[in-house]
Amino acid sequence: MKYGFVNKNWLCKFVCLLVLIVQPIYNFALGDLKISGARQAGMGLNSIGLVSVYSAYNNQAAGAYLEHPSFGIYYSPVFVGLGVNNLSGVIVYPMKKQKMGTFGVSIHYFGYTAYSEKKVGLSYAIKLAKYISIGVQLDYINAKIQGYGSKNLATFEFGVFARPIPELSIAMHIYNPVKIVIDKATGEKLPIVLRAGITYEAIKRFFISAQIDKDFSKKLVFRAGVEYTIKDMVSFRAGVATDPVAGTFGVGVRLKQGLGIDVACTYQGNLGFSPHFGILYELKKKKKIANVTPSAPTSIEKLAPTITPASNLPIK
Repeated sequence: MKYGFVNKNWLCKFVCLLVLIVQPIYNFALGDLKISGARQAGMGLNSIGLVSVYSAYNNQAAGAYLEHPSFGIYYSPVFVGLGVNNLSGVIVYPMKKQKMGTFGVSIHYFGYTAYSEKKVGLSYAIKLAKYISIGVQLDYINAKIQGYGSKNLATFEFGVFARPIPELSIAMHIYNPVKIVIDKATGEKLPIVLRAGITYEAIKRFFISAQIDKDFSKKLVFRAGVEYTIKDMVSFRAGVATDPVAGTFGVGVRLKQGLGIDVACTYQGNLGFSPHFGILYELKKKKKIANVTPSAPTSIEKLAPTITPASNLPIK
């Protein structure tokens, strides 16, 4: 990939080389679409058909199905020990009246001191009917190489999410449909990425999820994963992805207080193992227990004689 604002320098070449090496599995290049969430990473790096707080980043339309304000933090060291980090945070706020939709904010960072990418998104999702929703996000992107300048870009993304039956979810998402130009001199543009996915609860608490990604300048990518949850608390996940082939697995824990912790690991032949960590918190309202105060006895009740039930009378 060419960068018009990068001078020819050994440091720049080294940084760009790292980006290009890791790009096939993580899609880390300037402006490319990325995922957020360790749960998603553990299920084959597929994301748009899953409803969670990270929907505000992965597929905004799915956020319309969230019921409580939530936030999440996702972290993955891309090159372990070299200080190259992939970090994102998301916040969602469903309006009290669900017909008013769900607002979300997402922040993403990738890189290290010499090279970094930042993306800030403001999203909104709303249900059009009981079984379908749409979502849109406005994106601000900044890419910077220390000592050589930076680029600031803006684009948007759009998603659709349908749940015709409780066990089945169908999703579509398009990123940057307007061909934003990165550098006029080189003609380089932000990628257009179209994604489609499906998630099905085959049996209770056992989910199968699959997704295809099509960057119009690259090969089609297929992702698939499974998740099995025990007693709504502990989840086990595994998945695969293509181009190049990668394997993933993960574990998640959900507590009744609304706290969730996810850990995942991906393996790809050239990169080896890469860890993923995620934490989320759902602000659930505590159920109020009504205080029933017994009413004072009336004057008639005070004067009424005590009557012994017939069942307690002695048998003659």
